[in-house]
Amino acid sequence: MTSERFRRPHLIRALESAASAAMSYPPLVAVQHGLIAVMPLVLLGAVGLLLLDFPVPGFRAALNALFGPGWRPFVAQLVFGSFGIGSLVVVCSVAVKLAGRPDSPLNAETPTAVGIALASFFVVVAPAETSEWRYAFHLGHGLFVALASAVAATRLFETFARLRWLRLPLGGTGGDIEIRRSLTLVPAGIATVLTFAALRLLCEVNGAGDLQTVVSLALAAPFLHLGAGLGLGLGYILVSQALWLIGVHGPNLLYPIEERILIPSGLANASAASWGDPIPHVLTKTFFDVFVRIGGSGSTLALVFAVFLASRDRGLRRICAIALLPALCNVNEPLLFGIPLVLNPAFALPFVAVPLVQTGLAWGATLLGWVPATTVAAVWTTPPLLNAWVATGHSFAGPAMQLVNLAVGVAVYVPFVRWSDRLRGDQGRRAMSQLLVAAESHAAPERALLHLGGRVGALAATLAADLETALARREGLFLEYQPQVDAGTGAAIGVEALLRWSHPVFGRVPPPIAVALAEEIGRVDALGAFVVAEACRQRGLWRGRVPDALAMSINVAPRQLLAHDFAAGVLGCIAANGLEPRQIELEITESTVLSPQRETFDALQLLRSRGARIAIDDFGMGHTSLRYLHVVPIDTLKIDRSLTVASDVNDHIVHSIVDLTRSLGIATVVEGVETPAQLDRFLGLGCRIVQGYLYCPPVSADACLAFVAAAQADDGGRGSPL
Repeated sequence: MTSERFRRPHLIRALESAASAAMSYPPLVAVQHGLIAVMPLVLLGAVGLLLLDFPVPGFRAALNALFGPGWRPFVAQLVFGSFGIGSLVVVCSVAVKLAGRPDSPLNAETPTAVGIALASFFVVVAPAETSEWRYAFHLGHGLFVALASAVAATRLFETFARLRWLRLPLGGTGGDIEIRRSLTLVPAGIATVLTFAALRLLCEVNGAGDLQTVVSLALAAPFLHLGAGLGLGLGYILVSQALWLIGVHGPNLLYPIEERILIPSGLANASAASWGDPIPHVLTKTFFDVFVRIGGSGSTLALVFAVFLASRDRGLRRICAIALLPALCNVNEPLLFGIPLVLNPAFALPFVAVPLVQTGLAWGATLLGWVPATTVAAVWTTPPLLNAWVATGHSFAGPAMQLVNLAVGVAVYVPFVRWSDRLRGDQGRRAMSQLLVAAESHAAPERALLHLGGRVGALAATLAADLETALARREGLFLEYQPQVDAGTGAAIGVEALLRWSHPVFGRVPPPIAVALAEEIGRVDALGAFVVAEACRQRGLWRGRVPDALAMSINVAPRQLLAHDFAAGVLGCIAANGLEPRQIELEITESTVLSPQRETFDALQLLRSRGARIAIDDFGMGHTSLRYLHVVPIDTLKIDRSLTVASDVNDHIVHSIVDLTRSLGIATVVEGVETPAQLDRFLGLGCRIVQGYLYCPPVSADACLAFVAAAQADDGGRGSPL
């Protein structure tokens, strides 16, 4: 990974660093989460729109026959009940995410922050007539102001909340503490809402009823005098796509351009075609709908195909699979908010560049006469190819041009899809490091990885679901093996089987995370059974090729021992692979608090009585194991790698452990030996059996077999029992 990083051009690394930083910027993260929160409404609204304008002849008549004419008002109400309140949902979710940050002065007052953000949004966008409210809060009409209001109001509220002179001096005694804390923020909340009220007043004084109108007119003004040439087309698409990148419905906000230029141009083309006159215009609203917005703004149908071709992220591929049908009918909100494309640095450049290139190509082809100009406005949900055929007067040159633009779009999107995979992988690895700390910092009963907040908690939930799939399909889970060596003879006298999970997006998932998640989702028995079965199978395959006394060590999670059939399952695997019980060693970790229930000790006693070996792993990290030495017959103690650090205290501990185990007839294995100095130190302390990178790292079964065979040859084939 390091060498690959240094091979990348400096510009690419700089872009990756900037994109990664942007993707961690709190307001951006809050907006993305806010847009994801509205996804149920988006999907419901998208289905409703498709039903209302489904581009199949006879579809409406069929539904009328089935449900009567009342189905259309019902579906329309569903659309208004989803898209119609989408902006309000976005304000709430963005405010919750932004105010809930640990460093926010409002993190204990998120309901108050949501209320202030909603009030601020309302005073800015609410029309005088209540009948127009459903449009004011509509996802397509009010999203820009919703995002801006949520971020600005929450940030402003935070700023005011930090000002002492804007806090009510309620003192520190009497009353409910939480209520008193909320009341101290009342002046800051009022100041925030009044600021937005002043902004609304400023808009009205300048002749605009709300911010949406102000922004729409301001953005459209530079284009209204450019005519209908290529410059207008490129500028219109550039601004429209840039607006979508920040979560704003670009075509809606730039509607004055459509209303005054593009729609009249389309009507002029239709009139000329009906009279047999030359077609006067290339750029029309239909031109952009057919040749540029293939699957929706950003030509997102091209992105869907690029993801199918190039992405290794199964989650992203599933999102695109869900969004494919709506995209085929030019509804792309599931992609915009689901991937998300909004405020996503990885896709910002192609999301703007693809439509610009497509505009230029289609404009040139039309101007050269290769493609007829658009003269017919197809229903907006008409699928690609068919809509191009209709729009160009039933010319097959229209669909051909659309296919060219689609192919160009896919080609441009593919490298960015791969880059997005890499960025998500980098983010995932950082979150993975934090998740590993959480997994290793608690004993098993106290783990709660799935309840962690932020990106780390989201990663835990994703990995938990993927672990379920990996266990069901036996995909990505495998074992590696690390020899245990007699340093006196150089012979391998044991092998530890180590669980590995190769995730298709995040790469190697640390075993403590896999085990902790398996425990939380109740699948640790299944994961443990896989490890036992695979380790026994591999030891069986080595039969006759390694010393007969070579033991295969298998780590056992505490909760596995509570299963009533655990011991029987292990003994069954041993017998099924033609092994003797003494060739299998079960490792119990000291660092994880074992349940004191009777089932645990009964399982260990049964396995030991049948000849299986029992080891305590990570000995020296706590005090739990000392009582097991008197309760369960132990064959091996594995000294924890933390004791490999040279110090008088550690040397004294190791020396005491060695004396204790010798008196009890228990073998010792030192883990984590990586340097000759460490080896010499432990040999001096009386430890001969070691495990670590000094001899061999965890390797594949074939590589481990080769190491054992070579060590056996050097030892003259003698081997050594534990």
